[in-house]
Amino acid sequence: MNLLAATGEGVSVEKILLTFIAIAPFYAAIAWFTIRKKLSVSARYDGQKMIIKWVASYIVVAFIFMAAAYAGGGLALIGLLFVVVLPGSILLAIFFAPYISNLITSPITNAMEGSVEEHWEKPAYGPTMTARNRGNYEGALEQVGLLLEKHPGDFEGLMLKASIEAEDYLDLGTARWTLDEILNNEERLRYNLPIVYNKLADWQMNLFDDPEGARRSLEVIRKTYPESKAAQLASQRLASMDSFDEASSEASDMDETYQQLAAESAEKDQLKGPLDIPTASEEDTLLANETAFAQCVNRVEEHPDSITNREELAALYVSHANEPALAIQQYEYLLGMPGATEKQQVAWLNKVADIQVKSGGTHDDARATLQRVIDINPEGAGATRAQSRIMHLSIEIRAANKKNAPLKLERREEDLGLM
Repeated sequence: MNLLAATGEGVSVEKILLTFIAIAPFYAAIAWFTIRKKLSVSARYDGQKMIIKWVASYIVVAFIFMAAAYAGGGLALIGLLFVVVLPGSILLAIFFAPYISNLITSPITNAMEGSVEEHWEKPAYGPTMTARNRGNYEGALEQVGLLLEKHPGDFEGLMLKASIEAEDYLDLGTARWTLDEILNNEERLRYNLPIVYNKLADWQMNLFDDPEGARRSLEVIRKTYPESKAAQLASQRLASMDSFDEASSEASDMDETYQQLAAESAEKDQLKGPLDIPTASEEDTLLANETAFAQCVNRVEEHPDSITNREELAALYVSHANEPALAIQQYEYLLGMPGATEKQQVAWLNKVADIQVKSGGTHDDARATLQRVIDINPEGAGATRAQSRIMHLSIEIRAANKKNAPLKLERREEDLGLM
């Protein structure tokens, strides 16, 4: 009972069995590495099924070799071909053909259509969103929970879960616990933290009427990453919140004034026509401008990194205080802020050039400012426009000077009567 080798020596069933037992640990190591790699790459694979395939394949191959050794040669070997080898080969093909074909064709298909694994890596939250839109919040939480079990720590899933808890159940405490799971990812903390705390500030402002809590959330971003774009945006939000509070206070004062006026009119009961609203005098306009200027200065002192407040103060320095140098200082402060984008820097430098041209600045000063625009990115669109502006700078300055010059009327002693 042996399989004749090419050398004429026999190979017994016992030897083949011992050989397969000896190489079994190496086969198991290869199978474990492959299965683990597949499961880590994509959640679409079933670990149990993959283990069964690898074990069954090993048993089939071992059985084919032992059956061949047992059959020996002649008609028995031919019968073995149809009874054992052919069915075993079909079974192995079913197990491994998809993997082998994918291994061969994947470089081509991935280049043309993208990797299938990348699509399977991302969980599908469509059914969860559908359940939420239909008002089935409990079902939506269950579905997103199941997906997070397969994809633990998934940012989109955790944010969706926190949104349902905060927006639909109005449970900010539970939503905070969910957001903390996102912040536990140290590798993605610099990206995740600003998003998490901005979202938390939105909920505190819009859902829970907690502006102080929203301010604390935005302050976390500023303190954690003080010289970043996220910190700059947080500063703008803080400044806009204070501006909104100030505007609301002014609107309340206006409502009180209107109510007093209506009450006085009702008491007199002498209204025979439209109510005469007193028009603002020149002194009132001047006082309003002074008040706006003082309020803007206070806002800048309270929020020095607020872009909106700085730009408004610069405009007031030009139009109201006639202090172009102080207006330019506001833009220079903005230009020195960390996190300013190229687009912002180009816009601010062009504003500085506008002030220099319209306030009687020299040609050299305006040219130097525009040259700073070019130095930011010589290949950018802003640099191209700055170069064009430098070429026509003399014309621009003459036009500004002509516009600012007082109109002189020549007096003529002529008889304008009818002839």
